[in-house]
Amino acid sequence: MTFADIHVPGEIVLETGGKSEKDIFLFTLSTCQWCRKGKQWLKDQDYSFRYLDVDLLPIEEKRELKRALMRFFDATIRYPFIVIDGKDFYAGYNPENWVPLLE
Repeated sequence: MTFADIHVPGEIVLETGGKSEKDIFLFTLSTCQWCRKGKQWLKDQDYSFRYLDVDLLPIEEKRELKRALMRFFDATIRYPFIVIDGKDFYAGYNPENWVPLLE
């Protein structure tokens, strides 16, 4: 199984920046201040990335997505949840920990 095999429902938003070497996917909550900061930080650093506001999904789709992410990454899901190239991840907003994954 790969990250690409995980069914990600809903409207995935693409933010286009000058840095697109890495495939960056951010799982966020629309009402979360840390998620907003994470999106803004990626924009300020000129990264291209995709994101999904998980809280806007129907409850069953949200639950299934969270279960799939927990199984695949063997991790607790906290938002924002950043996935780099479908294999590296970090749960939470901490750009100091994001930078090594993005290099």
